[in-house]
Amino acid sequence: MTYDMTSRTFWGVSLPWSEEFARVLLIMLVYLSAIGLTRRNDHIRVEFIVSLLGERAQKRLGWFADFLCLAFTLSATWLGVVFVKESIRFNLSFAHSNLPFPVWVAQLIVPIAFALISLRLVLRLLGAGQATQRETGE
Repeated sequence: MTYDMTSRTFWGVSLPWSEEFARVLLIMLVYLSAIGLTRRNDHIRVEFIVSLLGERAQKRLGWFADFLCLAFTLSATWLGVVFVKESIRFNLSFAHSNLPFPVWVAQLIVPIAFALISLRLVLRLLGAGQATQRETGE
C-alpha cells in the first residue's frame, strides 16, 4: 500500500489491484478483531441495564446471550462455508483488479472467524473459556 501511494504521488501510476487488496485486508482485520473481542468478552452489550441486575441474573443473562450468539455464529459459519463453496464452484475472481488469487481465498475469513468465535463461545458456556483478569487487562 505504501508503494502504491508513493508511486501514485510521484509518478501518477497506481497498481491495478492495490485498492482491492487493501479492502480485503481491512475486512480480514475486522473479522480477526471480532475473534479477539469475543475472547475478552468485549462484544457489544448494554452495560447500564446489565449493571442494574443482581450477580446471579447477570450470569444467567450472560449465558443466554452467549447461547444466542453461538446460534448465530454457527449459522454464519455454515453459510460462510456455503458461500466459499459457491465461489470455488463458479471459479470467481476479482474482476476489476486482477488480484493474483481467487475470491474464495479472501472469503475464507468468514467461516474461519465465525468457527473460532463459535469455539470460544462453546468453551465459555462450558466454563472452560473464562479469561483471567490478567488476560483481559483488568
